[in-house]
Amino acid sequence: MMTPRALALCAAIALSAPLGAFAQPADRTAEADARFRRGVDLYNEADYITALTEFRRAYALAPAYQVLYNIAGACYQLRDYACALRAFEGYLAAGGAQLAAGRRAEVERDIAVLRSRVATVELSTSTPGVQISVDDVPAGTTPLAEPLLMSAGRRRIVAEAVGRPPVTRVIEVAGGDRVQLRIELPPAPAQQAAGGGAGPGAAQPGASADRAPRRERSAPVFPWIATGALAAGAAVTGVLALGASGDLEAALGDFPGDARAIERERTRTATLALTADVLAGAAVLAGGISLYLTVAGGGPEHGDTKRASSPSTRVAFGPGSLHLVGFF
Repeated sequence: MMTPRALALCAAIALSAPLGAFAQPADRTAEADARFRRGVDLYNEADYITALTEFRRAYALAPAYQVLYNIAGACYQLRDYACALRAFEGYLAAGGAQLAAGRRAEVERDIAVLRSRVATVELSTSTPGVQISVDDVPAGTTPLAEPLLMSAGRRRIVAEAVGRPPVTRVIEVAGGDRVQLRIELPPAPAQQAAGGGAGPGAAQPGASADRAPRRERSAPVFPWIATGALAAGAAVTGVLALGASGDLEAALGDFPGDARAIERERTRTATLALTADVLAGAAVLAGGISLYLTVAGGGPEHGDTKRASSPSTRVAFGPGSLHLVGFF
């Protein structure tokens, strides 16, 4: 398709007389010339996205038809076959008899290849004046003057209208497909009249609102704080116990061993391990109580003049066990 050498040749052609042939102001022509050259350099460096931006800016400043050839090449490298096809067709139409026979034949072959890689989508909407974009690129406002040309693959179409929720459609098209797509836009949401106007659902003067009082419950904070503190303490103490266990193993490995040092490390390890177990058990118990209070609505209720009797809980201790007793 398009090679860096081919684009460099096109640059030499486009930068001769044509860019100045549109009677553009000198500063616009100079900027277009600079951007075009920059685009060619970027293309040769395989920075096709930035090169395409520079080519399009140069064409907007001085619309020489030769620039369309470079735009088509950059679009092709980016796999945007619909963009490349449109640019090539514009190049042939604008170039007309000025194009050499060899160049025209080359571009026509490229167009034949590209047409097998694009699909045509005839899109309509339930209401006019809808802005259409394809893959986040604006494609026009309905009713569209012509069908949309899309590269084969998965395409994301968004329809937007003022005052209506946008609608997104994702379609998958293959080369050569001709698809008809109609997008139904939802109606505009009902606008509330200024000052709380008397719409169908508006309350009339003197009418009493038959609504139940709003009930809000607040989650119990302090039980969860205590649970977190106990869990953190258990984790820290457990880490310290592991360290003490390592120190004990090191003391046991020393030869000759120090009996007092060994006994001291053994006592410290056992104490820390027991403390970690106690804290972990307390954290589990506190977590259970916190969960129960949260689910049962342990926090105060707002908006009610009276509150039903709250569930009550208590902790009972037994031989080697703890019991959570609740009254409902």
